[in-house]
Parts: sequence; structure tokens; C-alpha cells
Amino acid sequence: MDKNTVKSIILENDVLRIELLPGMGGKIISFFRKDKEFELAAGGGRDEHVRPDEKDGFEPYAYGMDEAFPNIDAEEVEWKGRRLCYPDHGEIWKSEFQILEQSGAGARLIMNSPEFGYRYEKRLTLEGDSLKIAYHIVNTGKEELPCIWTWHGLMRYEEDMEIILPEEIRHCRNVLPGSVLGKGGEIYPADGSFYDFRKVPASRPCSMVKYYGEERVARGRCGFRYPSHGIKCLMSYDAGILPYFGVWITAGGFQGDYNCALEPSSGFYDGIGNARRLGKLPVLGAGEEMEFAICVALM
Repeated sequence: MDKNTVKSIILENDVLRIELLPGMGGKIISFFRKDKEFELAAGGGRDEHVRPDEKDGFEPYAYGMDEAFPNIDAEEVEWKGRRLCYPDHGEIWKSEFQILEQSGAGARLIMNSPEFGYRYEKRLTLEGDSLKIAYHIVNTGKEELPCIWTWHGLMRYEEDMEIILPEEIRHCRNVLPGSVLGKGGEIYPADGSFYDFRKVPASRPCSMVKYYGEERVARGRCGFRYPSHGIKCLMSYDAGILPYFGVWITAGGFQGDYNCALEPSSGFYDGIGNARRLGKLPVLGAGEEMEFAICVALM
């Protein structure tokens, strides 16, 4: 095995088998329901997983289920006399996490960021047909940190799948110019009168979409239905911490990939500078903590 190959660990109970990579931020490369023989995680079927180089962008590693923090879009930001350089899709996906605890159905992982000065801990626990991930993030530095946390779980694409949006979403904003939804920044009703936001783009021709709900989410509930397989994925999360909600779908339009992501987020949207302009940028003060959880059920 090459020294740059990242090893995986397995969490398992009677219902689920989860494979993840502590050396790549705890990225979940397999989320498998055993009795249904159904794989939820997208694109993880590689023989080996090579550790990202410090200079690597996210695109070659756009597979599996992980999270973006402290940002999504790469950019440099001036903030109260400091210049902050945010990397592509944040730091987590390319960071090596220490395994503090590991049992058959659970694990506790941690990393410390020398660049931004925070401690990032997550505890994964299998409970029946669900995976619960509890997060604890602490700003260990002496300066406040503008930051956005976004769930970036790339999941299985099926042409007949259905999207379950949070019930509060009434309008959707296109954030991918030139896509199926046309001009960037356009806002459409979510009732299907212009575009059916319950569906995914067809597998041909190749396309992709990304949009955010305009309304804040009060109850964190969303998911996917897979009618052909008689199975659904339901996600629940702390909407008080993650009030914004995005959707990403590529039907061959991004590097030939087919996957979907429901993206609860603490900021609106993607870029630190963009969220700042919109007045929807969270800031983690010196010594301040964030605690929240997300639960993914495969039913």
C-alpha cells in the first residue's frame, strides 16, 4: 500500500454498514443498508483513496459524504485587519482526523486547524436504520472567525428519485448560472409552476443544478425517495444552527458524475464574501462553541 493511501474504518450494526476515511476528514465512502442491498453514498467505489495534497482542489475528491467548513467557495477575505485565505470547499475534506474512540457502531474523530484556529470534533453513532453525527466546533484562537458550515453529502442519483424539501421552502434561488435554471440569482416558486423542484434532471442530456431555498428553515427535515427500490433517505438536523438549505444535483454535467446533495447550511450562501454582502454570515467568536447534530436515516 502506498504511503499516501488513506485507510478506512467500518461502523456496523444489524441494519447499516458505514465505511469512512479518517485521513480525509471522516468522508463517508459507503452508506449501505444491508437487507435492501442499497448503497446511498455516491462515487466511493474506488480501490484506493489517495490523500489530497495541500494544493489540491476539491474536484478530484468530489465523492462520498462529508462537510464543508469553514467555507465552500475558495476566496481571500479582508476581515478586521486580517487577510483570511479560504480553501476550495474548506479544510475538512483534506484534513487528517485523529480517532479518539472507536467501537463497532460508533467513532469519535477530532482535528485542530492551525490555519484558522479551531478544534473540530465529530461523533458518529449508528442507531437502527440511522447514522447520527454530533458536531462540536470550538474557536480556539484569539480572533473571531467568519465561517459557514455546510453538509456536503453526495448521494446516489436515480432518474426517478424524488426530493423532499423542507416544508418552509416556498421559493428557490438559482446559484449556478447557465444551468437548467438559467440566469444566476433568479428566484422561482417552489410549487412546480416553473420548474419541478421535487424531481432531478434527466440523465440525458447531461446537466446540473444548484439552488438555495429563500426561506429560513425552522424544522430541519428533508430527504430523497427512491421509488424503484422501495427505500427513502430522511435527514433531520438542528435548523436553529443550520437555517439555510441548498440542493446540488449533477446528472452528468459535472465531470460526468451523477449524484445529489441536500445541503443544510449555517450561512447563505457558499462564499464568505457573498454571505457577508447578504448579511447572512455567521461569525464564531474567540472561545465560542458550536454544537449541533445531523441524522441520516435509510428506511
